[in-house]
Amino acid sequence: MVANHGSCDNGPAVDVLETSGSVVLAASIVGAETGPCTSQMSGKNVTVELARQVGTRILLDAFTGRPVPYGEPNGPSPSWS
Repeated sequence: MVANHGSCDNGPAVDVLETSGSVVLAASIVGAETGPCTSQMSGKNVTVELARQVGTRILLDAFTGRPVPYGEPNGPSPSWS
């Protein structure tokens, strides 16, 4: 998964809540600094370990509540079915 962060922090973190029917991903930033900062945004790959495979569970974004697409690029996502 790619999580975004700014140039004045230590990078992204992702928390996971697993249920029998869903996997909810909540992204945040770690170590935000105060003071002047550029407004650029960077993406960083974040590995998320689950207790079990996603399988038929829906993958959700905690911020929007919407399904998160995954799988093959430009292909159908199990989360959208």
